[in-house]
Amino acid sequence: MKRNASTRMPSDVPVPLADTSPETAYRLALAADKGREPGVGYRLYWLSANDFANLDVPVDDESFIVVGRHDKCDVVLESDPTIALRHLLVRAQLLDDGCPRLSVLDLHTDIGFQVIGGVSEQSISATGPIVFRIGAYAMVALPQGEKAPPTLPEPTCSRADVAHPYREPGVPASITFLPRAMELGETRVDASGAGWAVTLHGSRGVSTVNLSPLDMEIGVLVGRSPKCNDELKNVLHDGISRVHVLLRRGRAYDLASTQGLFMNEDRVRSAALVDSGIALRLGKKDPVFMHWRAR
Repeated sequence: MKRNASTRMPSDVPVPLADTSPETAYRLALAADKGREPGVGYRLYWLSANDFANLDVPVDDESFIVVGRHDKCDVVLESDPTIALRHLLVRAQLLDDGCPRLSVLDLHTDIGFQVIGGVSEQSISATGPIVFRIGAYAMVALPQGEKAPPTLPEPTCSRADVAHPYREPGVPASITFLPRAMELGETRVDASGAGWAVTLHGSRGVSTVNLSPLDMEIGVLVGRSPKCNDELKNVLHDGISRVHVLLRRGRAYDLASTQGLFMNEDRVRSAALVDSGIALRLGKKDPVFMHWRAR
């Protein structure tokens, strides 16, 4: 996937930029977006006092972007030290009516991200143009294939356990606020016995954790950081990134890890977690093997 792409600042805007309010950020993104080639998905713009750049978020199951300060992230926000090394996972999907939907998931950070009124959020699903904030950065997401309103629309907001796969007709922008990823060390038990088992096997030992459908709907982090699953991180060594992989909604996502995620001998950005079972590898030197299967 293409990394940070520079965008020319509109000629009537002073640099450095003193105002990074949602309205100003939206206006600048619209001005820079005029010459964009048609596509499907979203284009994500980000700006701070000294930065202005963009990256496309295409619509398909395997495409996503990781936002953070780490130099291996797809979007590198290096001007604010309060931003986590791996801060957000952003995806775009296509609804049944052809409308792109943007998903933004906080990766267990201390500050999350803000959408409305400075309130810290952990997970949203949105249609239409939206503006959100991470620390010193304003982020503008513009859907491709439809004309954005000239001024930032007031979104229709709701809260739910799961993002609904539809949108209300005539609503220019909507945001569904969702629960955060799993709390530290937390696992949930499904009374029906449905779910999956994930096993990590490496030089430091073996550990297996059972996950429920709710766990996989919300998301599970694998890595050495205290915010990752306790039982799994106990078998990880220093060659594995602090936040290495996200398990969510039937996929494993490599979170801009240093040593990578592998399926067979190929390095992959993500992999489908099939019920019949799959084997993945974390890292190249002294690898840790991940086995996934339905229970």
